[in-house]
Amino acid sequence: MAIRRGSRVASAWLLSLALVVAVGVFGVPARYTPSVSIILTAAQLLLMGGAASCLAIPAWRTGEERRRAAVVSGLLLILPWALLTLMPGYGPPFASSLAMNHERFVILFASTATLGAGLWTIKDSLARGETCDRLLAPLGQISALMAVCIQLVWAAMMIGWTMSEAHRPSVYLPLYGTPLGNASDVLLFFAGLMTYVATGFYALSFARQGWIRRNVARVIVIVVVAAITGLLARGLQYPDLPDHWYAMPGMIVGIPAIPWTLTYVLGVFALLRAARP
Repeated sequence: MAIRRGSRVASAWLLSLALVVAVGVFGVPARYTPSVSIILTAAQLLLMGGAASCLAIPAWRTGEERRRAAVVSGLLLILPWALLTLMPGYGPPFASSLAMNHERFVILFASTATLGAGLWTIKDSLARGETCDRLLAPLGQISALMAVCIQLVWAAMMIGWTMSEAHRPSVYLPLYGTPLGNASDVLLFFAGLMTYVATGFYALSFARQGWIRRNVARVIVIVVVAAITGLLARGLQYPDLPDHWYAMPGMIVGIPAIPWTLTYVLGVFALLRAARP
């Protein structure tokens, strides 16, 4: 049972709005009371979940395996940012307490796992049918596998760091500036790089399969290339964040959750495709 085009477009725009709201609420440091935090998280999840359901439920009810696979993949690609709504007002790590950062990295670990599941399973939907894509989609899947494995290791290291900070042994070395800290920067660099690469391959694959227009795919690829250029210009090491870090593109594109904004967009397009007649 497909839904009308107007309803599909409205749901997609609501999902896009939910992403913008989530980025703002999570990225801007603020100290909300517990009740306000719960309200903000609930409101974001209702907006995101309601819009996604309007696309996912009708597509699922068709009973078509390919539509259902696209629905599952699309929801998994949206879920990482849905999990980040659990942290309203956290902002960058330097603006958060140790307990908040511990929660941050645990949620980032879980979000990375769901992202990996979405990027892995979407390939099957693209590689089915008469117009199956056996080049770009597999390349996207391989790039995604490398990105997710690297970022899971990075997130586990950061969780361990917060645990060590909370229970310091008698002989203790801080993370930042040590070989282990530098290694974590390298892991984060390549995790972001390969996530962007996977996004670019999948965007082109979406266009080849007719899931998105070619012009849309070109825009996504241009953004991917610009992000990769910013990463390369910044270098392997994540430098100390200055007061005006938000004005430095090379810093922004390297933030762990920023590449997920593009995979979120792919998830929206996957849900749109599943709901299309």
